[in-house]
Amino acid sequence: MSRSYYLAISAFIFIAVTLMGCDSGLSGNFVENQPPVTNLTVERINRGEDFRLSSQINISWWGSDPDGFVVGFEYAINDTSEGAWKFTTKSDSTFILPINGGQNTDDVLFKVRAVDNEGAKDPIGAKLIYPIVNSEPEVSFNINETPPDSMFAISSFGWTVSDPDGFLNIRSTEIAINDTVNGWVEIPFSEENDGKVFISLEYDNTTTGIKVANTFLGRSYRSALDNSGELIRVPNIEVGAKNTAFIRTTDAAGAISEVDTVSWFVKPQNSKVLFINDIEGTSALTKQSLHLSYLEANGIFPDVWLINSGGTGLSEQFPSVIDPTLQKTLAKWDHIYWISNSIARNITFALDITTQFFADGGTMFVNIPMSPTIVNQELELFNFLPIDSIGYVDPNKLETGFIINNNTEVVGLEGAPTLLTQNRQTGIYPLKPLPGASLLYETDFKASTVIGTINDYTRFEGVGIENSEGNLIYFGMDITLLNGNGNLDEFIDYVGVQRLGFSN
Repeated sequence: MSRSYYLAISAFIFIAVTLMGCDSGLSGNFVENQPPVTNLTVERINRGEDFRLSSQINISWWGSDPDGFVVGFEYAINDTSEGAWKFTTKSDSTFILPINGGQNTDDVLFKVRAVDNEGAKDPIGAKLIYPIVNSEPEVSFNINETPPDSMFAISSFGWTVSDPDGFLNIRSTEIAINDTVNGWVEIPFSEENDGKVFISLEYDNTTTGIKVANTFLGRSYRSALDNSGELIRVPNIEVGAKNTAFIRTTDAAGAISEVDTVSWFVKPQNSKVLFINDIEGTSALTKQSLHLSYLEANGIFPDVWLINSGGTGLSEQFPSVIDPTLQKTLAKWDHIYWISNSIARNITFALDITTQFFADGGTMFVNIPMSPTIVNQELELFNFLPIDSIGYVDPNKLETGFIINNNTEVVGLEGAPTLLTQNRQTGIYPLKPLPGASLLYETDFKASTVIGTINDYTRFEGVGIENSEGNLIYFGMDITLLNGNGNLDEFIDYVGVQRLGFSN
């Protein structure tokens, strides 16, 4: 058959179907939307009183719709009135089921209903009673975030809160100083910090007695505010006495954790000058007494901080948190007088820990012998001390080390008093100032040789240098061995009072 024949037949069928449709119309009964059906994955829980569930529970559910599709679910906990339902597109979630305050156990109703694409809700839904038991929250101080045995005007505390029922079950955490009856103060905390809390308490320690502390949060040292926007203050800190800090945590059911404690002594600040003693060994207090006598001869009676425990790391007598605790504590003084018998000890941290001290206009005198154990000028220490380079012996001349003979003058420049050695000294390095720094003292260095001869050393012979800013003087010999002229009190007047502005 031809192509034209098929086209004619197709046209006839189309017209016939069209005419039939116009005559007969659509027939049948309208069917209303059917609501969806909801099911919980777990249909029943059979547990005795001794085997209740934790209040943090993962619950899952599913739904189906006979004539459409499910677009989401609504769930309610205990309260199933219309205003209590919450919508979600999830088919599972983790919940902290509520326990009535003061109760250890509870039976909690969870109900869920599906919602279809036309907004219809399952009129029956699925529900289940969860028998739950509350677990006590936990709290503990962080080992490296508590005060050392003694502190001055700032004490910092770090602790961690947790709950077997989940972090969201924690309601509050508190601290009290010395008084656990009326002294509890709530401290804000955030889920974002994984339950870790860090605060600093700053108080007036210029006099002894009971004080109230301002509270600062985190390393940023921002003021802590309560829900009303008021500053949070912690009472009962006693200056000049041993104190005990207590912490606890409370969960949503009102269960309170066991208390953790830490004790420390709060020292008063009586001077504008801080004397730091980092002399390791049995001579620490003897040397301290000598230095203090030179200061006292000039009317300066400093506060004393002994930091000579431990090895080459930051002393445990310092707070372990440098920023902000140690930085802000050192900045409480206008001047620092720092002694040690090793340049490899705490002074290596000085660049970090004195940032705010110098920013606030502080001045410092450092008396630590330069040592042959420190010759690496890449160390951070050499970004702090005003030293360009350290003298070295000449191996081609068989030189082995430096000597300063007994009765050798340590000559002060620019009108400074001249000191005199009282014995022969070895292991001292000559110093060359940084460009812009001022050489204040020099002496006559000799170099010993392996064959027992002594060579004169002439490259540079500095031992006392003031930095270009005029706020730091470093003296690289033990000054207590330089009192041959009996004028070390005059020396302290020159470097401390006249050049660095020390006053009590």
